[in-house]
Amino acid sequence: MGLDTSRVLRIGVVYRGHVVAERVLDRRTDVSIGTRADCTVQVPAGDYPDFPAHLPVAVIHQGAYHVVVPADPAHSINLRGGPSGAAESLRQQAVTVKGIKAVPSEPFNGGSLTMGDVIVMFQFVRGDSVPTVTRERTVLRIGLVHDARLLSDQIFELGHPVTIGSAARDTLVLPDVDYKGPSARFFGPKNATNFDVKLPKDCQLKVAIDGVPMDLAELVAKKHVAQQGDMLHLRLPLKSRGRASLGPYTLLFQVVRQSVTVPAMPRKTLAGQLFGSLWADSAWTVSLAISFLLFGSIVAQARIYYETHEKFLQRAQAEEEREQSIYDVQVEEKEEPKEEKKPEVDILSDKAKAEQEKEKQDDKKKPDKTPPKEEKPQSQGRQLNPDEIKAQARARVDKETVAGAFKSSKFFAEAGEGETGDVVARTFSGAGESDGDKDGGPGTGVKLAAGSGAGGGTVEKVHGGKPGGFGDRATDVAKTEVKKEEKAVQVVLKSGGMDGDGEGKTEIARVIQRKNSAVQRCYEQALRDNPDVGGKVKVTFTVGTAGTITDVSVSGAQGAFEECIKVKFTSIRGLPTLPSPQTFSQSYIFQKGS
Repeated sequence: MGLDTSRVLRIGVVYRGHVVAERVLDRRTDVSIGTRADCTVQVPAGDYPDFPAHLPVAVIHQGAYHVVVPADPAHSINLRGGPSGAAESLRQQAVTVKGIKAVPSEPFNGGSLTMGDVIVMFQFVRGDSVPTVTRERTVLRIGLVHDARLLSDQIFELGHPVTIGSAARDTLVLPDVDYKGPSARFFGPKNATNFDVKLPKDCQLKVAIDGVPMDLAELVAKKHVAQQGDMLHLRLPLKSRGRASLGPYTLLFQVVRQSVTVPAMPRKTLAGQLFGSLWADSAWTVSLAISFLLFGSIVAQARIYYETHEKFLQRAQAEEEREQSIYDVQVEEKEEPKEEKKPEVDILSDKAKAEQEKEKQDDKKKPDKTPPKEEKPQSQGRQLNPDEIKAQARARVDKETVAGAFKSSKFFAEAGEGETGDVVARTFSGAGESDGDKDGGPGTGVKLAAGSGAGGGTVEKVHGGKPGGFGDRATDVAKTEVKKEEKAVQVVLKSGGMDGDGEGKTEIARVIQRKNSAVQRCYEQALRDNPDVGGKVKVTFTVGTAGTITDVSVSGAQGAFEECIKVKFTSIRGLPTLPSPQTFSQSYIFQKGS
């Protein structure tokens, strides 16, 4: 059957009934478990010190996983999810890969491998096929041995110092009861092929360079090691290894080239980097699209509203400008002076005419220093008979007065013959009389000349009238003078300083001062009942803890005047809150002013 290369391997490690590690391998590589740093699935040595250092689990052969057959005869391999009888046939198809015997496992969905106390469970699951790339790097491998037991086996990259000692800041910390000497230090810069090593002087150093083992004396003689005080300085080249003693611990170190297989991530464009995560999650993509649609609809509605509203405002403004232009033309037409031929009436007496002639004669005798002007024709005047003057006056009344407006309106048209005077009298609350000579309503003072038919009458005479009507001018003048006299009476309020030593005195004084106008109105009301009231008044009040006045007493005022002042003070708000009630007093001087 064909192999599905899109499947990934899921591994779980159980040690003595406890799950100690679980890993999903998204690339095809040889699989091993153990406490060493170079294991594919590393088990923490500090938590499980008895766990094996390195156990091979699976190897890659012809692009497919093969389960390793351990040398221990007590092992067991279980494969699940394949055709019946396939497990036994696959056992017979075991191959040797890299010196290790293994059986094919990918035709199955999963299985388990038991090696003593260790059980490795594996399962093939669906996954994305990720291209991989193999890279090489120079690394430092350090192992720590105590009592013939490997405690640590780790790999460190270049660029970071690695220290081993009893200090808390060291990379590998040794118990201070076992080792109290200086720390060993390894450092190699990035992209370098050598490590700088500093070790204690008495570390019993042995190093193999280019496959030739040498002790400390040979290393010093060949200038591979330089002594600096109590420390040895060693430059460790590539493919070299060595060992040193740190108290009861044996330090193993080696510089090697390591091959690392990592996923080859495809290079994405800028748009792919920005929107790749969005397309990967369909729910997020749909919600984002809905948000953009909602935002676009709001913007479109706002744009439509703006355009329609702007057009409406433009039409309204054009209509307003058109109406304003029509109104301006109408006003100009009304304001244009109309030429009216007024009747010329010669009203000068004989004496005035004589004086006018004398002034003209005197002007002729004086030398004329001004340039000659065109003489305008003087009005000679013309004599009008009394009937014509009366007719012109009636015409002006009809045109320019309220009576004329009433005359031409439907109001008079509805009145029959002889009813015009009664209608006007009823309108002005009269009793039907139109001559204004009788007592009664406000129609007094208007005299109507009765006409014939539905035309009504015309205003012929307007006079002062009698007391009680519209024409009672003397009474109105008298009332106006009385009001002026009443307004002329003024009061003067002099506010003294506020007494008291309580807290918040200054702020309380400002609030009380703003109420001077209200206290002054109490004095104005008191003057109506007693014109002689006035003098000095002292108000004693208590400010409570809630910022209100709780008690008021007034000396120097009595009756309604006293009660009014108390009411004004008890209604004062906005006072500061005090820790305890405080008592203050405020003095006033009331007097009438001119």
